[in-house]
Amino acid sequence: MLQANQQQERRPVPLIDPARCNGCGLCVRVCPHNVLEMNSGTAVVVRPEACEYVGLCEAICPTKAIQRLFEIVMLDAASDGP
Repeated sequence: MLQANQQQERRPVPLIDPARCNGCGLCVRVCPHNVLEMNSGTAVVVRPEACEYVGLCEAICPTKAIQRLFEIVMLDAASDGP
């Protein structure tokens, strides 16, 4: 069991649909943090800890194979934050 100071930070990473990926590699080229690589003709996330979630990969993908998931947080009207 991990102690609080040893827990890894959970970070969102892009999801890549291999059925939609055409292997063009544009996402790999535009990622400023080298998070993605091509593997057997499909883009894959190889360094999730480096992902800053900027979205260039999602924006450039011509087949829309890449999605970034977002968490929706509902705030109470009387609340100042989460």
